[in-house]
Amino acid sequence: MARRVLLIANPNAAAGRSAARLEKLLVDLQARGLAADYALTSRPRHAVDLARDAAGEYDVIAAVGGDGTMNEVANGILFSNRNDTALAVVPLGTGNDLARLVGIRTVADSLDALAQGATQVIDAIEVSCCERGNPTKHFALLYAAVGFAGEVGRHTTPTIKAIFGQRFCYSIGFFLALLRFESPNVKVWCDEREFNGRMFLVSAAKAEIIGGGAMRLSPGAKIDDGKLYVNVVEHLGRLETTRCFPRLLMGTHTTHPKVQYFPATVLNIESHPQMNLQLDGELLGTTPATFAVKSKALRVITGWGLSR
Repeated sequence: MARRVLLIANPNAAAGRSAARLEKLLVDLQARGLAADYALTSRPRHAVDLARDAAGEYDVIAAVGGDGTMNEVANGILFSNRNDTALAVVPLGTGNDLARLVGIRTVADSLDALAQGATQVIDAIEVSCCERGNPTKHFALLYAAVGFAGEVGRHTTPTIKAIFGQRFCYSIGFFLALLRFESPNVKVWCDEREFNGRMFLVSAAKAEIIGGGAMRLSPGAKIDDGKLYVNVVEHLGRLETTRCFPRLLMGTHTTHPKVQYFPATVLNIESHPQMNLQLDGELLGTTPATFAVKSKALRVITGWGLSR
């Protein structure tokens, strides 16, 4: 029986190229013997609502765009509490980190996977936080962070992405953020550990590599082992941060004396001043926040086992 597929496309992803390519995607899917419906987003977080409403009616909901679209579609499926709908990714964004993580290297890979690929059950990060002073909840699949990561996200704008492309945009965002960032006072409770003081970065991840494949933030992280991989980085000066940047790219930052790196299941964060959270590259919510692993939360379509 053919899969029932819904494509949810962000028309603004990849500098507006995703909407223009949607018709070709539908034709290419038909050539693989698979018909699909589609929906276009028209506002921030629209894909969450579209995916939540469609979950259960489709076997697969595919996010057509980048990691931001992926995060929204994943949130919609998770909020629906339907475990009979899988997430797929058609990588047309800048980062495409989840696609890479599940063996999808190209758009052709994603279409082949939609037609015949296997599924894998992965974990999610359940994020309890604040939004406009009210408690709220989000999910992340790659990572959740507070501190410098949020500033990098704010400075890696669509213009920066368009000018510098996937390879360099996050590095440019990194150094632009560094010009103004001041480490906040943060208190962290994490299983049996506690940290208190000025913090450069606190993150919890399921993905080893982020930033369009450029930054090895969480060496050894796995998407399905029931653990969070936590970085707690004390205050770093600008010069020290610049010197450490190559270590972040290689994943050797974890041996720095101001970095604590360890597995955990729950992470509680308070900060002064209140700080934005970065979830899968998107700024969503503020502190205080709790990051908790949600084991075996979501089925995803993978590219593993496809003939290349």
